[in-house]
Amino acid sequence: MDAFRARGFFVVPAFLDAEGRAELRRACDAALLRTRALSQETGHSTPRISLLTDGIVCFQDDPRALELIAAFVGSPRVCELLSGLARPKEGDTPRLKDAHYYHEQTRRDWDGDWHRDSQLGQPDPEIERAVVATTTSVHFRVALEDDDRLEIVPGSHARWDTPHELRIRRGADRTTPDMPNAVRVALRAGDACVFHAWSIHRATYLREPPRRTLDALYAFGRPTVRRWAPPRT
Repeated sequence: MDAFRARGFFVVPAFLDAEGRAELRRACDAALLRTRALSQETGHSTPRISLLTDGIVCFQDDPRALELIAAFVGSPRVCELLSGLARPKEGDTPRLKDAHYYHEQTRRDWDGDWHRDSQLGQPDPEIERAVVATTTSVHFRVALEDDDRLEIVPGSHARWDTPHELRIRRGADRTTPDMPNAVRVALRAGDACVFHAWSIHRATYLREPPRRTLDALYAFGRPTVRRWAPPRT
């Protein structure tokens, strides 16, 4: 918990053993293979597929695979890692928002944009700043194969951007490798990582080596952020 407070992320080595990793990969691969068979874009040129939002389609041939994944991301063992990460008034019960399966691309390599998840669908930086300051959203991910694609700026979850960071994140050069103080989070197969979704982060997307990482997104409490307005006189 101390590492999360200070850096916005922590790694749990060997969270899954070889048997558990193989079982979970088989379930997630069932969704990926079906998605790739049905679409020339999703699963080929995208970095991830949604396992819950598109679950009816992804698991039509293997509904038990979806049951296994849902049981895993809602398990006491996973939820225990999230205990104590919320703000005091948000409670300690996370809400599962979605689960994604990150995979290698089949067509091209590219570098992802630096971002905070808080900016997605939010064009106003000042409203986003209030979201970052008052709410908690957390990624739990487990690598089913070695995965060193994630880069993160430690501590950025607990503060707003510097002017330079904001120019990168909201500017025209969002894929620059020159984000100050960024570190790469290298996971071995079976390792888990928990990180704050409001951290400044990105990933690189490559055709090789294969990437197989399950990521579940959780939120605490309910956002109550409103635009500030001066009092009427």
